[in-house]
Amino acid sequence: MKGKRVATIVVALAVLGGGVGIIGSSMTSGVFNLTVAEALAQPERLVGREFKVGGNVAAGSILRGESPFEIDFTIEDADARRLNCRYKGAVPDPFAEGREVILQGTLDASHRMQVSKITVKCPSKYQEAGVTEEAAENYYQTKYKQHTGSTP
Repeated sequence: MKGKRVATIVVALAVLGGGVGIIGSSMTSGVFNLTVAEALAQPERLVGREFKVGGNVAAGSILRGESPFEIDFTIEDADARRLNCRYKGAVPDPFAEGREVILQGTLDASHRMQVSKITVKCPSKYQEAGVTEEAAENYYQTKYKQHTGSTP
């Protein structure tokens, strides 16, 4: 009888410990959605941590890097707060100065965002036509792949 009780307690503790572990890992691996102001407020907290931030690509800020797949640019919010960014990869077709973007990435030690993903917000005419942001992104990804000669 005592052995059965101990086994029940051990199983209950294992289940509880597993649940706590799953919840804890999902909370620490989440991606934060921030404004430019929030990202600039305490940048040292974001160094090496994945987050998303939205803003407009600042006029005159797009600079091509050493390779054709490397760019530096700046995003800004409505109050002209600016976040410097670097992206390595194929830039989406609609990416341009003045366009609203959502970026995902981390901050480096110099507080520049190392962008791993760029999503260009679609103009409202596409949203009015019933095209979702995801469908538009898939369209541009497919278009880019066809443009370079690779298959979608």
